Amino acid sequence: MKKYLYKLMIATLILLSTAVVSATNEVYYTNKNNIDMTLEEYNNLLELGFTESQIYYMTNETFLENKDIEATLISRNTQFVKTTTFWRNGITYHTSEILTEEEIMHDMELHNGELQIQQPVNSPNTSGYCYNDVSYDYKVLTTSISFVSDTTMRYKADVFWLEMPDTRSYDIIGIGIEPSKVEINSDISFQQHYVYTNGNDGYGLLCAPKEQTTGGSALFKLPSGTFSDLESYIYFNVTKVDSDQTITSLAAVGDYAHATSSVTDGVFNNYTVNHVAGIDVTGSYYNSYDNMSTATATFLGTW
Repeated sequence: MKKYLYKLMIATLILLSTAVVSATNEVYYTNKNNIDMTLEEYNNLLELGFTESQIYYMTNETFLENKDIEATLISRNTQFVKTTTFWRNGITYHTSEILTEEEIMHDMELHNGELQIQQPVNSPNTSGYCYNDVSYDYKVLTTSISFVSDTTMRYKADVFWLEMPDTRSYDIIGIGIEPSKVEINSDISFQQHYVYTNGNDGYGLLCAPKEQTTGGSALFKLPSGTFSDLESYIYFNVTKVDSDQTITSLAAVGDYAHATSSVTDGVFNNYTVNHVAGIDVTGSYYNSYDNMSTATATFLGTW
């Protein structure tokens, strides 16, 4: 019970928004990597959608890239997502559902309790089907939109694992955009961060970024090892397709695709990301990825 409370406490910290206060040139905050930040720099990072936890573990490269960008966080949507993978008569199936924080805590406890009394493998159900195996993944997916300037918005998506994944292969994180309204106008930035059970930190920046008219994404390999925390995020800037257009609504569709079996990086050419379905894996890789629910950040106003 304690480890689930700890995980959900971390997830709750991800959701916290901090009030912006007057900045000074004095050092306000020093993170785990000994990076000194002023109040203005710290608030700039918050308004770009970085969480307190992400700022605490932030690398110097990411800090320097973002510390002077004065933005306003205008939309954030967080979903607690349970994905189920099961194999029936040799065929892989995936389901996904969005739960409340309380529901996902209860579900994690329930299914881990079931593992202690799991029925024998290949036990048929009442319909005569044979369930060879079943697994559950629990993640927190957050998507945000920040107003940077009259010409630029920042889109960002985060995934935090409430339980560590069993399979470690090539995963995908991405954000679908509306191609009739906006286009990507920056590099696609990606990072994953993990904490080993001994307390040491690890960072991953290596990825294969993918820019499309319908969205931006990154293909990356999950790290091996035993972790207490595992998180990844992606962000990029967008501008108007038509600079003279007045936009009254925006949607950024954050999504994550986890490989439930070992795959190669050839999946890079077999997926797309868009603002309707999120990440769409096709071809021979289709059944190798879960079907996770998306988290959509929306903006209604005038831009």
